[in-house]
Amino acid sequence: MSSEKVNEGLGLVRFILVCSSLSPVFLLWAVRGVDAISDSIWIPVCVFLFALPTVLLYLIFRTAKKHQNVKTITVVSAKDQREHLLTYLFAMLIPLFDANVDELRDLTSVLIAFLFITFLFWHMRLHYMNLVFAILGYRIYTVEVKIGTPSGNDDRLATYAVISRRHYLPEKMPLTGYRLGGNVLVDEKDDD
Repeated sequence: MSSEKVNEGLGLVRFILVCSSLSPVFLLWAVRGVDAISDSIWIPVCVFLFALPTVLLYLIFRTAKKHQNVKTITVVSAKDQREHLLTYLFAMLIPLFDANVDELRDLTSVLIAFLFITFLFWHMRLHYMNLVFAILGYRIYTVEVKIGTPSGNDDRLATYAVISRRHYLPEKMPLTGYRLGGNVLVDEKDDD
């Protein structure tokens, strides 16, 4: 097995994907409110932070589709991230929502914790579904792909986040998707 590092490309799209999966916290905070900040400022900022990652992902997807920026990979293994959804809800969403954010100092500490969690999710390649995409029928899969030439002895694997409307991704089969960057693909195929 080669020790050479696999180049995953720009991680910005993966970071936006992580932010979009964490964005429901901002919607919950908008409803909850904060004593230290006026609702006329707090609610629009929270709604903006909730919507921004989804809008950015949509614009990147639209650009990739327009320019036919496609990539074909062969799936070695695929895991649906729904199995980790309860962990995500109980480990992240509920504690951040329940945190005391009435004082400016409390709000600052919670926002720093939110940034820390976002970084950890990005670094550990934990991608969960964007709420809007889920409503539209998309799922997110963590896919391992063998890299290198088909005839070579290269056993290195790369990890992709694949956004798809399929209910499962067949292993050992090629998958073509729009390349968003940072090893994030949107499956070209609409359904099973």
